[in-house]
Amino acid sequence: MNNLTNLLIIYFRNYNIWFLSILIMFGCIGVPTGASLVVIASGAFAYAGQFNIVILLLEIWFFSCVGDNIAYIMWKIIDNKFLDKSFKLKTYFQPKIIKSQNYLEKHGKGAIFFTRFLISAMGPFVNAAAGITKYKLSTFNLFVALGELLWSCMYLGLGYWFGDSWESIVPIVTQVGQILTYATILIVAIYFFIKAKKMRR
Repeated sequence: MNNLTNLLIIYFRNYNIWFLSILIMFGCIGVPTGASLVVIASGAFAYAGQFNIVILLLEIWFFSCVGDNIAYIMWKIIDNKFLDKSFKLKTYFQPKIIKSQNYLEKHGKGAIFFTRFLISAMGPFVNAAAGITKYKLSTFNLFVALGELLWSCMYLGLGYWFGDSWESIVPIVTQVGQILTYATILIVAIYFFIKAKKMRR
């Protein structure tokens, strides 16, 4: 682990869930905070008896959902306050917003669900798209809740399962996350490339 991760874990041990909640919520907005690694560490601390695993799970799940909602509302306000009031910005972003809206109408549920835990690096982008396009909030919250529950169980469970040796799995988790993110970006790029070629024909 690097020095930053060690520092985050030290702060977590001092300030507990309140510090972790800030990391999680900023991560939902798109700030790289290292929240996933701290959640793994918290699972190991729960294994050592420092935390109640059930309460910790519920707290992490709750703040993850809150963070996604903050991101959704933030981007919705940005759209209402800035894009709608600037003709140049609206003209530039309108085609992209329409594309995002069409995509979310077709694949929104899956995109929201899978970007919570499987390809979580893409989560902030989906949050932004959902907020700007004013995606139905109740549907957004349902699939956020389901996806974040899996994310919370997965990362917390890894730390709890490996216990004192949790640090050994951090590089593996990081690499797997990067591979899944790059693979997703590649698949999406290929999909839109093929779609663009078909439209030209």
